[in-house]
Amino acid sequence: MKKFKITYNRKNCIGAASCAIVCPKFWKIADDGKADLLGSKKNPKNNNHELNIEVNNEDLKSLREAAASCPVQVIKIE
Repeated sequence: MKKFKITYNRKNCIGAASCAIVCPKFWKIADDGKADLLGSKKNPKNNNHELNIEVNNEDLKSLREAAASCPVQVIKIE
């Protein structure tokens, strides 16, 4: 397994829900209509939500699909 950092700009999320559809293990739609990155913490320096995690190839593929499916490209995987 490899370690990755997922960064999510929740402020700019438009609530398309594509991330939650393709990757429900890591994403869900909150009551306000925006997505939540499960297990992430908000970085007070930039207000992005960040998750440092070790994932297997299947989960990484799913996370990459979520990032690629986002119409406003607010999900980054490093």
